[in-house]
Amino acid sequence: MKKRIRLGLVIAAVGVGTALAPTASPAAAATLTGPTLRVLPLGDSITAGVGSPTASSYRRPLLDLAAGQSRYNVRFVGSQVGGRLPDISHEGHSGYMIDDIRNGIDQWMAGARPDVVLLHIGVNDLDRSDDPGHAGDRLKALLDQIYADKPGVTVIMQGVVPTIQGLKLSPEVFNDQARQLQSVEAQAGNKFRFVDAPALDGSEMADELHPNDKGYDRMARTFFTPLDEAFTSGWATGGKPPNAANESGVTGRVRFADFDGDGRADYLTVASNGAVSVWLNRGGDGRGDWEGIGQVATGTTNDRDRVRFADFDGDGKADYIVLSESGAVSVWLNRGGDGRGDWQWIGQVATGTTSDQSRVRFADYDGDGKADYIHIKEDGSVHVYLNRGGDGRGDWQVLGQVATGITKDQSRVRFADFDGDGRADYAALNEDGSVHAYLNRGGDGRGGWQDLGRTAVGLTTDQSRVGPADFDGDGHADYVLTDPVSNAVYAWTWNGGDGRGDWRDLGRVAAGVPIG
Repeated sequence: MKKRIRLGLVIAAVGVGTALAPTASPAAAATLTGPTLRVLPLGDSITAGVGSPTASSYRRPLLDLAAGQSRYNVRFVGSQVGGRLPDISHEGHSGYMIDDIRNGIDQWMAGARPDVVLLHIGVNDLDRSDDPGHAGDRLKALLDQIYADKPGVTVIMQGVVPTIQGLKLSPEVFNDQARQLQSVEAQAGNKFRFVDAPALDGSEMADELHPNDKGYDRMARTFFTPLDEAFTSGWATGGKPPNAANESGVTGRVRFADFDGDGRADYLTVASNGAVSVWLNRGGDGRGDWEGIGQVATGTTNDRDRVRFADFDGDGKADYIVLSESGAVSVWLNRGGDGRGDWQWIGQVATGTTSDQSRVRFADYDGDGKADYIHIKEDGSVHVYLNRGGDGRGDWQVLGQVATGITKDQSRVRFADFDGDGRADYAALNEDGSVHAYLNRGGDGRGGWQDLGRTAVGLTTDQSRVGPADFDGDGHADYVLTDPVSNAVYAWTWNGGDGRGDWRDLGRVAAGVPIG
């Protein structure tokens, strides 16, 4: 049994000022351990959260309910963002009718890759359609397209609130049409379940069509039971928890990368002679501390700027990557490190596209669990090569330019998964220290980017101190700040970012160690 210790000596830390934003109450803040269900909330303005002061819809209370059990995790996915909660992604489109959803579903399903679709649609058809009586037929066509896009996906539909008045067609008629599709889809081998919406009263409605937070809470409870049963019955099994898809700190003396595969970023140091030492993250100072395992690699170069740590083979553990002077990439797979399973050298995996190592990053762009090769060019544009095993092992898939970029200064660019969908997002550290993020929806020509705006006010104008990393293991990249003198570490964990749930201030999580 290795001793759990505080990280390093007691070194006086340099103050970092005020917190990024007010600490918010968590909706789901535990380290992910079980399988993760990718859940697509799909629908109209109710899914988007109209009527809720925070636009959190039923999604926030549903995430709270899911966090109350430990058998599986829920990760919301979708091309839209909104609400005050950690998982801000969804596919709610205000004013959309069933055919509007159908027109966009192919692209949304391809980007989200859901295990479960939570569908709430129909009220606009009943309110504004020229043909409300055939809304059920349009619903069937939408379901056909969803199952064609992803065979085997589970769809859970919650009906229109039955107490809504003044519609062209009563909710009961449409809900009955939807309910009858259960047997039709079952005969076709599809996983579809219809559940009746709660009969909300006036105190639970914000207006004639939209619930308030009290009503959304009841909708969340209505969705949670069939969602939970979808997992327990085997309809939806989920996959491995996301690893936040982020870089490990680029070129500094201190790096953050998941060395042991538990989902949490560990504290790595790279000495001037190239030696690598590791302290495993057990929660940080005062929260489980650190487990020092000592030197794990002698290193292959004394130029630490050429060393990267990223998961090349998709096993969840950060591997050792070296960029040569020519730009070629060589990899040592992490089998535990020196004396703990050692390293598996697989040799050169890429000739590289540039000899300027400062322009090369490794992050999971497409969400398959493997770090891809990212080149930030002199004009700031971002070019991606997807990792299919590397040279001679499946090669690389050239995507070409995926973003024009918003800065030519590559030192200000970070790639990290903020929204928890498994794909690395693009973030720029502005000169005033603030962070501006764009969520990865596939990139230019492949779904584009979702402009999240300013996600953090920032705490320093020295961008070299800031490294997004998943400190708490919830699948979202956190704001991690390293002190340049003591190597102490401060962390603010993601809860939606500025204006969307804010950040949780953990304070100093590591005292730091001297590095040769």
